[in-house]
Amino acid sequence: MELTWVLAVIAMLGFGFAAFFAKLWISAKSSITELQLRIEAQSDLEQKTALMKAEFEALSQKLINERSKELTSQHSDSLSQLLKPLTIELDAFKKRVNEVYENETRDRVSLKQEIVSLKALNQKMSEDAINLTRALKGENKTAGNWGELILDQVLTASGLREGHEFTRQQSFIGEEGNRLQPDVVISLPDDKCLIVDAKLSLKDYERAMSASDDTGRIDALKAHANSLKTHVRSLSGKNYANLPGITTVDFVIMFVPVEPAFSAAFETQPQLFTDALAQGVVIASPSTFLALLRTVEHVWRIEHQNQNTRQIADLGGKLYDQFVLFAESFQDVGEKIRRSQEAFEKAGQRLSIGRGNLVGRAQKLKKLGVSSTKSIPTTLQDLDD
Repeated sequence: MELTWVLAVIAMLGFGFAAFFAKLWISAKSSITELQLRIEAQSDLEQKTALMKAEFEALSQKLINERSKELTSQHSDSLSQLLKPLTIELDAFKKRVNEVYENETRDRVSLKQEIVSLKALNQKMSEDAINLTRALKGENKTAGNWGELILDQVLTASGLREGHEFTRQQSFIGEEGNRLQPDVVISLPDDKCLIVDAKLSLKDYERAMSASDDTGRIDALKAHANSLKTHVRSLSGKNYANLPGITTVDFVIMFVPVEPAFSAAFETQPQLFTDALAQGVVIASPSTFLALLRTVEHVWRIEHQNQNTRQIADLGGKLYDQFVLFAESFQDVGEKIRRSQEAFEKAGQRLSIGRGNLVGRAQKLKKLGVSSTKSIPTTLQDLDD
């Protein structure tokens, strides 16, 4: 009985434990299922959260990019507006720098050319100074060359043409058979000539300029004036006015190539010019000689104009005479044409018009049986009818 009770108790306990464990299993299973559902829900939530996070990040990045582009564009426009004046200034500065560089380059080239020209001019002035010094010191050949050089410059400035209005170093035979060769022979209208001599020594003038005191200077200037007087007598004695083959004016030009030397001589002897003129010699400096040559050039220009005027008048007269001859010939031709027309009409009348005309008589002969292979033109027959 006790055993049965024990078994019963054990059975009851077993059933109870079974029920408990069954209930516990069901409860555990339900919890597990719920937990599983929660886990699945949690996983789904995490996925959705991750997806939403990714979408949010993408959207945020897109917004950031768009905003960045917008800000960049705005900043670019703003920066362009801010930099535009600076750009203009920089362009102007660049242009100015280029202009300054070009001008500097051009000025540098021009300066270089000027330096070269100045160097050449200084060289020429040095050579001229040396030549002048030699000329003034009386080296005869150099003095002559110097005088001829200045004379050439004056002739060039005058506008006269070599070979037309003047010739150089033309040789002549004097009355006594001596050979004369003036430096220049200037042609004048009316077949006249002007003789120019430039062979003059200026060594006394150089002594005057180099004198250390007034006494030496005055003595040298007197000697210079006397040297000019001696040369005047020499030119007068050559008697250029009576050269055979040419007609000269009644004076000769004595050319003094240095202006101060010209003036200094007249300061010492004021009557030197009139004394020389009385001997048929005119003393001329470069300036006075140039004025004389310009006058000669003007006279020649007027002469050429007068020659052209005469040629035009001559051609006009010949043209008028030719026109008169043509008019007379034209009138004569017209008169001959009129007479020919009258003769033609009269011959036509005799041929086919009027009583007893030739066409009518010829037609009558044909009607009478004259043998002929040709016929009179119908136009003439119509006139006869």
